[in-house]
Amino acid sequence: MFREPEPLPAIAKRPSYVWIVVGTVCIGAFMGQLDASITQLVLPALEDSFGSSVDVVSWVAVIYLVTAAATLPVFGRLADLYGRKLLYTFGFLVFVLGSGLCGFATSLEALIAARALQSIGSAMLTANSVAIVVSIATHSNRGKALGIQAAMQAVGLCAGPTLGGLILSALDWRWVF
Repeated sequence: MFREPEPLPAIAKRPSYVWIVVGTVCIGAFMGQLDASITQLVLPALEDSFGSSVDVVSWVAVIYLVTAAATLPVFGRLADLYGRKLLYTFGFLVFVLGSGLCGFATSLEALIAARALQSIGSAMLTANSVAIVVSIATHSNRGKALGIQAAMQAVGLCAGPTLGGLILSALDWRWVF
């Protein structure tokens, strides 16, 4: 079976190594939850921009949640088979690509498809974040590391509507993504 590469010994020996990994995982945890909640305020702007009704435009928000729920277990298993770091890193790339495609979408269908792609990246991040923290943290600091990771997810979920409102009031809806 595929073996994930070990971290460089010079880096892994540093006392701050665990917290660098936790911080990196927290970025992904924050981004995934932020984008799950940020779109609610942008739906009226999307209605105007695409000339669609709210029942069609709401798929921009719904597809993200449905795709994440459907793919989380799959990516958890793939991470077990092929490596958490590899899938987590690839998840960042897919998430950023999906975000960019959302911002450049010229049709509602393209935006919905890009949101699905963005959600796949988010699911790769979410499926692996806790496992990465557990594998890297020692018994004595595992609770603190998991608490920080969970707090970042909660902050991302809560910050979504506020950040979305601020961005929408100052910029175009595309900047939300």
